[in-house]
Amino acid sequence: MSSSTISELCAQLRLLLDSAPEAISLNELLARVDTFVLECSSSSDSSVLLHQLEDELQAIYDDVVGHALFPQADIFLAFLYHLRPVLPASSIISTWFDLVLRPTLREPKLPLPAVNYAKELIISALDPGGNSSATEEDSAEADKQKERVGDFRRRLMDLYLLDAFNESSGDDVLEWAELDEEQREKKACWKANLEDVLVRVALERPQDFLTELYHCFVLPSTRLQLLILLNAYVSQPAFVDNAHVLASHPLMTSLLHSLTFDNSSTVCTIALTVLIKLLPIFAVKACAQLKRLLPHLLIVLARILCWKERQSSSPIIPVLPDPEDEDEEDALASDDDEDVEREGSRPLPIREDIEWERLELTFDGPASKAPSPDRYFTFLYYLFPCNTIRFLRYPVRYLTDNEVDSLYAMEWEDALDEDKIRSKSEPLLRRHVLHPLLIWREAKEELEQPDFWETYGIPGIVGGATMLEVHNAALGLRQQLPSGAPLGAVSGTPPPISRPVSVIESATETASSAPLSSSLETVHPGAEAGPSSAPAVRKISLADMVATSVALKSGMDIEIVDPSPAWSAVLFPAQARSRSTSRTKSDSAQSAEQTDASSMHAQSISESQQEDGGLPRHVAQAISALQREVLLLKTDLNLELWTARENVKHIGRLYNDRVLSRTEEVERQGLHNKLKEYKHTVIRLRQELEKAKEQALAARTRYTDWNRELQDRISGLRTEKKTWTTEAAAMRAAEKEAKDTFAAQGRLLADANKLVFQLETRIKENAHKVDRLHDYETQIDQLITLQRLWEADVHKINNSKEYLAAFTSKYRKMELRLHATEQAQIQMQQEAAAQRQKILELSNTIKLYQKELEAARRRDTLGTSVGEEEYRRLQDTTERLRRQNDELREEIEEVNAMVELLKGRQGLVVSSPRSSPVLGPVAG
Repeated sequence: MSSSTISELCAQLRLLLDSAPEAISLNELLARVDTFVLECSSSSDSSVLLHQLEDELQAIYDDVVGHALFPQADIFLAFLYHLRPVLPASSIISTWFDLVLRPTLREPKLPLPAVNYAKELIISALDPGGNSSATEEDSAEADKQKERVGDFRRRLMDLYLLDAFNESSGDDVLEWAELDEEQREKKACWKANLEDVLVRVALERPQDFLTELYHCFVLPSTRLQLLILLNAYVSQPAFVDNAHVLASHPLMTSLLHSLTFDNSSTVCTIALTVLIKLLPIFAVKACAQLKRLLPHLLIVLARILCWKERQSSSPIIPVLPDPEDEDEEDALASDDDEDVEREGSRPLPIREDIEWERLELTFDGPASKAPSPDRYFTFLYYLFPCNTIRFLRYPVRYLTDNEVDSLYAMEWEDALDEDKIRSKSEPLLRRHVLHPLLIWREAKEELEQPDFWETYGIPGIVGGATMLEVHNAALGLRQQLPSGAPLGAVSGTPPPISRPVSVIESATETASSAPLSSSLETVHPGAEAGPSSAPAVRKISLADMVATSVALKSGMDIEIVDPSPAWSAVLFPAQARSRSTSRTKSDSAQSAEQTDASSMHAQSISESQQEDGGLPRHVAQAISALQREVLLLKTDLNLELWTARENVKHIGRLYNDRVLSRTEEVERQGLHNKLKEYKHTVIRLRQELEKAKEQALAARTRYTDWNRELQDRISGLRTEKKTWTTEAAAMRAAEKEAKDTFAAQGRLLADANKLVFQLETRIKENAHKVDRLHDYETQIDQLITLQRLWEADVHKINNSKEYLAAFTSKYRKMELRLHATEQAQIQMQQEAAAQRQKILELSNTIKLYQKELEAARRRDTLGTSVGEEEYRRLQDTTERLRRQNDELREEIEEVNAMVELLKGRQGLVVSSPRSSPVLGPVAG
């Protein structure tokens, strides 16, 4: 493979982008690209080829695609997508993301395959091991590649947080309202594609994604968007395989801290939705981690139960206030306890060693409703009923027994209001049936013994938790009864506690005539009110919006009719809205009068606020309320869709079990009938078997006789066959030998003919050379003679050199030996002189001792009167002198022997230097 292949590919791509008639089809071009990828993967100079290819593609983009990207984006992205196995991640990140991929994700009009190509390229670039080129084999380059991929992942997260549309930002919402339809589609497409890319990256590399999410979760301003992204990630069916990663990741602790410390009800609602989805998934995929998190999960439940609602500092100014609206607002804002604390009170201080920045407010609007703990409590109650009830009964004692440190800068006794937790949890307990494990287990046994759901799937847990609610349990019991039978006929009259709370029904009735947020749509229960019973148009209040939301969440049938313009007149009095023609004339007249009145009132209110050029406060608060409501509705819809998906799975399994149970009886009866038939068949077959055995015995006897006769015949035939086989083998061997001989002779004859031909050819070729052979032989003889003479001379010279070298060596050795001999002789002479001197001294000493001995003898003979002591002393002296004489005599003998030895050595040196034992080592 060479650069010509790259040039040909790029030329065909350029022709295809220019729609030239001689261009090949897109499928053929992509097939060539796949072939190029295979060849490039096995090539040794792939890095050079890829660099050349990138330069060519950059030139094509600048010349053809750059000024008109979207008409050719499909082709160009398909080309890049098929190059994905060899395209370096650095190229996608630094070059093609800003030029092609990012504009593609922003464009809603592009075909779906092109967008998918762009997403796949981005996902492949985020894989540090899959897109490494041949130059990235060493560890240093691999580390750089991982760092580059991490920066790109962080950049995508920043784009999602800062560049995409933010539902929690008032500025983004106002900017959204000013955009035309095309720009809105672009922004929505950009955010949806970014979210899809991040979710798919999270499914492939969950650890890296969750770590990036964890680092971004520190900032309170981005916490809501991150929770929305996490909610989308958790809602994916493939997330179940990665659930264990999130269960042990620090992000889980951050999520629980957000639910524990943050004061934003919107953030906590979405975080609680995420946690509701995670509970059944963790129960199946990460049960040990779920049990470890159980105390913190119960702390979150206590925090949601005792939620301190935020009191609006400046509520929305009502337009044409209606007493009924005020009553609805009071009813929705009221609680069971009259002395409930609002969010304006001082929050509990966080423990110093917990590094957490509390999120105080997300939307600047009216008082927000506390997150609903119903679904969260249902799952906790289903999975851990004993621990949940024990915590609600004695929260502080439960946390103390489980050695859970306080998360606040105070003890649990001061942080938790046990009476309030009990009072708030009482309605939850009334809306749920009794869990069977509350009778058979204790709290500690529940965590130590095997879980009852260990054989369940996620849909089974979701379905089981749903059936713990009294309303759902009653519906299930009603479905089990025969048609027309009353519920009380079986279960008796239920107590008031077990009756489902009528919040949904009352909210539905309240919201039957309330418009739906800013879309100005009126909601009616389809089962209770007909088209003729539609009430008059009412003014919009926050209570109406909340009631409408509750009505939508109730799941009842609703009817949407043409909206009233009162809401738009309140928010934007300068904008005129046209009414739908589906209304009657009387309704139109009445609506027009109310619209004029409300517009005048709203204009009088907002004129003073618009003098400074800013947005009226009641409009900003209404927009914030609508933002929050839309976001919560989307979250609830996502949760309902997820629950519906899990319930559908559970329903499918139950349906299969039901169908199986129905067919089991039919199959059992059929098997029983078949068993009877099989018994009769067995009896008949046994009788036939007995007859067959008798016939087989007779046949075996006949077979034995016949077999013996056949064996005799076979023996004779085998002997004859063996003889024939031996003769045939001998004949085949002779034939083969003859054939081999003929073949060998033929080969030898051919070789001889070939050799003769070659020799004749050589003779003819060398005939002219033979003529000059004698001249060459004469010259060769002369040269050989000269060479021999020259070799003899060289040999003589070499011998002379060796002789001279040996003679020189011997001469040098003689000099060294002579010098050593002279030195030894001088040393010996000195030693001989010293020995002679010593001999003289010893002789004098001997003479002196002899004189003393003679004197002693004379004294001995003369002094016979000397005492015994003097005698002993003299005797000792004599003995000592005798020993000294003996020693001196021995020394003299040794000196004489040494002198003789030295004389002998001097004689040897003079006669034969080579035989000298002294000069031998020196010469060597």
